[in-house]
Amino acid sequence: MLDFKLLPVKDLQKSFLKDFDCGIEVLNEFLSKYAQKNDSLGIGKTFVALDENNKIAGYFTLATAQVAFTEIPNDYRAKLPKYPIPALRIARLATSKSMQKKGVGKWLLKQAFIKAVRVAEVTGLYFIIVDAKESSKTFYEHYGFQKFKDEDLTYFILLETVRKAMMPAR
Repeated sequence: MLDFKLLPVKDLQKSFLKDFDCGIEVLNEFLSKYAQKNDSLGIGKTFVALDENNKIAGYFTLATAQVAFTEIPNDYRAKLPKYPIPALRIARLATSKSMQKKGVGKWLLKQAFIKAVRVAEVTGLYFIIVDAKESSKTFYEHYGFQKFKDEDLTYFILLETVRKAMMPAR
């Protein structure tokens, strides 16, 4: 069973973040150069998973968002008002190259879902959305994310779906 320490990026030394390598330079650069600044500005909150050797296994970033009514697939529109709907965006999710294909992405996604459910306890939240990379779209599809109407790599899952999946079995 995977078990990591999940820490806010603000609790780590900036120099420590430079060692992370997921194989996608834009994601590496985000963690080492922008994650702490975005955190302090309140733009996005990044959480870093450390393995038993205190190496970065992966990270994810969450930010608030909204979805325009016109972007919502027709099957979901009937009960919704015709104005922007609140969402939480998984802005980044990356696993270190040494930890890929070992379940770390699934663990990180679960942690993001736990945080989303907590956010929904204090504010409106209907969707969790993600702008996937071409290389990660099947990962998100595997966990139930669906494409938005006209967006190639923007996916969503209903918060209610996540909440039900996280309920203990009876």
